Amino acid sequence: MDKRKQLIEKVIEDIYELRKRISSEMHLYFVQANITHSQGLVLNLIKKKGIINIKELASLLSTTSSAATQLVDGLVNKGFLIRKRNPQDRRTLKIELTEKAQKQFEILKNKSFETLASIFNILDDEELSKYYEINNKLLANIPVLCSEDKQKESVKADV
Repeated sequence: MDKRKQLIEKVIEDIYELRKRISSEMHLYFVQANITHSQGLVLNLIKKKGIINIKELASLLSTTSSAATQLVDGLVNKGFLIRKRNPQDRRTLKIELTEKAQKQFEILKNKSFETLASIFNILDDEELSKYYEINNKLLANIPVLCSEDKQKESVKADV
């Protein structure tokens, strides 16, 4: 095997290892907040989308409305989500984050930043800038084959 291929394989292994370590660290924050990984995904989707209904949420998660409802029920019981009647269609409910969920997101955001920043503290400013440039170069070179279908498959695998 040539040196370039070996080096690429090592880089890929390191990327997976870095992702695994960061994920395990982030998992601790979810445990402390009494949130499962799936519930965290739901909260994150609702935070990004704003007010949403069960059907939309189920579609984004590539799951059934019944499964999405179970996730939402757990989050409502924990005080992270509220349901509101849709004034335009009283048969549907809209779901939104509570103030408690907003505060929890701020806490998680700060903790995750501290964790990730500590990982990069080993790099000086020049190395960090170079790392940023290399990451952007790699990201720009990845074909946009990660369409919504691939993203949905990823979310579904996480749920």
